[in-house]
Parts: sequence; structure tokens; C-alpha cells
Amino acid sequence: MVGLLNRLDGNDWSQTLGLLFSGRDGHLIRNPANDWNEDYLGKVRWDNIYLTTEDGIAPLNVETGQVLQHIGCPHAVRTTPTEIDYPVSLTGRQGRSIKLFLKGCSFCDVAADKGFHGKLTQEVVVSQIRCLPETPNGRKIPFELINENPLPILPDLLRAVSQLGIDLSQINLTLRADWFISGVQHLEEALVVARERGVYMLLSSIGFESFDDTILHNLNKGLSVEKNIKAIRLIRQLKEEYPHQLGYSTREGANHGFIHPTPWDTKESAAAIQKKIYLYGLQNDILPPHSTPLIIHHASGLGDWIREIERREGIWFKRCGSIIGWWDEPQQVH
Repeated sequence: MVGLLNRLDGNDWSQTLGLLFSGRDGHLIRNPANDWNEDYLGKVRWDNIYLTTEDGIAPLNVETGQVLQHIGCPHAVRTTPTEIDYPVSLTGRQGRSIKLFLKGCSFCDVAADKGFHGKLTQEVVVSQIRCLPETPNGRKIPFELINENPLPILPDLLRAVSQLGIDLSQINLTLRADWFISGVQHLEEALVVARERGVYMLLSSIGFESFDDTILHNLNKGLSVEKNIKAIRLIRQLKEEYPHQLGYSTREGANHGFIHPTPWDTKESAAAIQKKIYLYGLQNDILPPHSTPLIIHHASGLGDWIREIERREGIWFKRCGSIIGWWDEPQQVH
């Protein structure tokens, strides 16, 4: 966008990288994408955001922020082949599947669109943190660290910020269960630093998504129920060791991923999930107040999945804007 705006008065605006436009002959022209430029990502102004009021405009009081470290999701770094089952609602089609090549989770349109473009340097990340507004006690406002695998870099980041005399209040982390397991030692190291510096870390969202292996496979999570449960056990242990530095439960403000219903729910899977919920007490600290129904966006891998089913079976599912209504009875296409 910056490149385009800088060229609007010239004759070479059509050479802007990443630009999609219609040529004189009416054909669409798509220029190669521009690489991410850290020069535009290190400085953020939080004092120029305003709200409209009855008297005009007023500055927005920013209480939480975001700090970008990863661009995209490492789970979407490469395309992987997978097979996704037919919906159980299509009677007589059980055992059939659709072969697809997916990037990341099958329901994620961001993974398909963005993939993974790598990480920013620690210097740029610290620069963003330095720009954050401060609370009345002089600490930086709570912020979400945009990084799907944040634990390996967390101890070094906390130490770097501390050495510059920057006081943090709270860091919100979003990650996968398997990456939590592989990075738990880094988190313990970070919690030691957090205890020294008075920093609170909230595991604000972990993408468990389901506690049924078939559903996890169809979501292309690359996870198993066993790993989800192992991660929960480790989190609870860490909470006992660092009660004042670590938060993870719904009552502490976390909202973990739990997708239900899905096109692959059966009476058997529902009973098995319910059994695990009560066996491990997931309703007490892990499960959100309400599950999130599976949403199939047109741009996601599941969008390709359901369109291929429509083509094969001669049916059509209702469209709701950018969402495909898999939950409705499909219409026959004549």
C-alpha cells in the first residue's frame, strides 16, 4: 500500500509489487508479492486512534495491545497431503474421503492465504514493545504476542526487555498443544524471569479444538487427543509451581479452542468426548462457556473439500456470505 501511495502521481504505479488491477483490455493483472519489510513493523503509534462522540472525536484509551513476531503460522509452512472424511449426514457415503493438499489446519483460511513468512528479529519485536502505552504504575499495557510457537524465544525476549529497563505487566500467548509440550522447558525458564520481574503470562488460547482423534484428523491439526491431554496435565502442574506468574483457565480470561459441532460428529464420538471431559475435569478450567461451531470459509481447505463433495454428488450446500452452510440439508442439483 505504501509503495502504491508513493507512486500515485507518477506513471509507474502499475509496477507496484503485490498490486492486483484490471488492465486496459479488461484482463486482471497481478504483480508479484512484495517481501515483508521490517522497517515498517518496528514502530507503532498508539496515541492517534480516535473514537467518534457526540462532541466530535475523542482519543481511544488503549488498554491491551498486540506485538507482532511471527507472520503467519509455522504449521502452514508447507503443503501436506491428507484425506478428509465425507460428512456423516450423507447417508450411504461412509468410508469415503476427499484427498487434498492442505496448508495448516483445514478450517483456517488464514493458513491457506498467508502460509508462513517467518519471524521478525528480536530488535524489531522489542521496538514494538517499547512503543506500547503504559499503565498508571509505569508498566507496559498487557499485550498479545503474535507468534504461534512463542515458547522457544520467550526467555531471551523477557531478558532483553528487562535489560533495557522496560517493565511489562502481562503477556498473552496463543499456541498449539504439541508446541506447548515441546517448549515447556522454555516456558519454565521464562516463568523464572517473570517471577523476578513481576510479569504475568496468560496462556490465552490453546487450539485443542477437539477430543476425538477422527475429528482432529479431519481438521488437519496434526494433533492427537493424547497430546491434548498431556499438554493440559503439564499446564496444571506449572500452575501449581507458578501460581502468580501463570494463568491458563477460563476463569483467568483464557478462551481455548473447542470446535463443536462438526460434520463428523456421531453418537459414539459425542459420548467419547463427553467421557473425556468429565474424566479429566475439562469443564472446570479448559472448556469455554460455549463451543464454536465449525465454520467453513470459502478460502479454507474445507472449502475445497465441500465443493468437491458437491461436484461428485451433484448437491449444493447453502451459502451464507463467505461461509458454506454444511449444517443444512444440501439441495440436489439437476
